[in-house]
Amino acid sequence: MPTVQDLQLLLQFPSEKLSIEYKSWLDIADNAGRANLAKAAIAIANEGGGVIVLGMRENRANGGALGSQSRPAELAPYSQDNINAAIERFADPAFHCALMFADHAVTGIRHAFVIVPGGMTVPVMSTRGVDGVIRPQRCYVRKPGPRSEEPFTAEEWRGVLERCLQARRESMLDAIRVIVQGHGTLPAAPVAQDRLSNYILASRARWSELIRDLPEDDLARMPFGHYELAFEIRDAPVAPSLNELLRRMQDASRIKHTGWGPFVLLTRADMAPRPIADHLEVWLGEPVPERLLRTAAHWDFWRASTGGMLFLQRGYDEDENVEPGTGMEFTIPIWRVGEALLYVSRLGRLFAPDPRILVKCRYTGLAGRRLYAHDPARNFFIREYVSTDNDVELQTITIASEIDDNLPEIVHPLLVPLYERFALFELSKDLVRHELDRLRQNRF
Repeated sequence: MPTVQDLQLLLQFPSEKLSIEYKSWLDIADNAGRANLAKAAIAIANEGGGVIVLGMRENRANGGALGSQSRPAELAPYSQDNINAAIERFADPAFHCALMFADHAVTGIRHAFVIVPGGMTVPVMSTRGVDGVIRPQRCYVRKPGPRSEEPFTAEEWRGVLERCLQARRESMLDAIRVIVQGHGTLPAAPVAQDRLSNYILASRARWSELIRDLPEDDLARMPFGHYELAFEIRDAPVAPSLNELLRRMQDASRIKHTGWGPFVLLTRADMAPRPIADHLEVWLGEPVPERLLRTAAHWDFWRASTGGMLFLQRGYDEDENVEPGTGMEFTIPIWRVGEALLYVSRLGRLFAPDPRILVKCRYTGLAGRRLYAHDPARNFFIREYVSTDNDVELQTITIASEIDDNLPEIVHPLLVPLYERFALFELSKDLVRHELDRLRQNRF
């Protein structure tokens, strides 16, 4: 499930994609409004999931850019029940969407977000029609533009069917996992000094250089701690150029499971990747007055080399929601590590057919943090699990196909030592599997 910060980014940097659709406020008490919402949801579900953002419309006075729109007073409030009732009226099979809200950072207007699941094992069809909006017994998909239309070409139908087959394959693998505990992941590499360790040390030194001239109290220094995710794509030829490396990273980034994924690629000049020797480098902590989001969770620093080495450093999402340095939301590490592994699996196969991937993680600033849950119902069951240790380092080695087929079996043993720092909290396999299932159903 996306965080409020993820949703705010969709408002601050609006960009329609196949998995993201922006709409004006819809009157879902009206049949045409319900049909409009359902058509978008059906198309996004067939695309693999995503988000419908309500309350944004094109501003012709501003070149057609999407802008925040005040909610008409006569519209009835949205609820998860009436949103789903509107969609289920038109969709077969029916599917359940989540409803979230977030405020625009500039206008202060509260917007609604319909989170559409993916993972459909059959194409979703419309069950009825409304003149000028939706036709009955049609399969809608997202197309470049972006727009929601019927698939007409063999390639468009292939995309829908392949996603359904993949969902069925993952369901089958989940059933096998329940019966057979364990997987074929390669044993962890020894902790001896290696190429990735050297790359991590060089990356930390580079970040220290970048923050050297910042004021001592600047939060871009991440004084409350951060986490690092580092990867080495092994046994693969180097990328022939930095431009080719960037193209591969862009291709791997086409699938997003959260609004702020790993190795984020932005196009604004001061945020775009920069060539440094045989690396691409991004630092989002540079003090720029007009930058609205100046929070540790979005001050990413990352480097990637043509030789298949990657390093990402990021502050904690939790420090935006609770007093900084005091909490660790117990599902976020599963989501962040899971999404990063899926990303590097896609990237790795652009270097070689099925390369080995060395994974190293480091969490700092843990001392005094306690585990908690965003969901109050889940938070009730978490007693006081507080970390007395400040740092933990984690590592494993796997192969790209193993990440796709056995993600929970990789993430669970990798993260167990992190959770044990919190008064020996026992991370269950079922929790990891459940959260990764939710992650993979999200598509941005």
